[in-house]
Amino acid sequence: MKNNVLTLLLTVLLALPCLANGTVKEINQNQFKQLVGIIDGDSWTQTAKRPCVVDFNADWCGPCRRLAPILKEVAAMYPDIDFYSVNVDNNPELSKQLGIDGIPMLLILPAPGKGDPGNIDGFVPKEELIRAIEQTVYGK
Repeated sequence: MKNNVLTLLLTVLLALPCLANGTVKEINQNQFKQLVGIIDGDSWTQTAKRPCVVDFNADWCGPCRRLAPILKEVAAMYPDIDFYSVNVDNNPELSKQLGIDGIPMLLILPAPGKGDPGNIDGFVPKEELIRAIEQTVYGK
């Protein structure tokens, strides 16, 4: 009986990292307009009602692929923030409108009226991503 309980406990503990991954929803340009913001020339209107992080990436991008699992881990840490992924190859007009000339690029938006957006160009370790989110979204 004691071995069964230990085996069950060990199995649950090993499974926890898999369960801890958050959701990063892949969106296209039209969904970006609805969920994040609208770009009209030089004008920006945030449509997001909650803070969000948008990862601009491509399938062929090595640093983007390394960042993806980190984003899932961080998304699990912040259930009050929406995490999105935009493939720049599938959404070239959006990438052009935002002036994205390198990937990965992360756009971090606080809740409307709660501060200025932030961005991260290139791959960053988990700790640096967390610092940027804490600063941009929570002002810490």
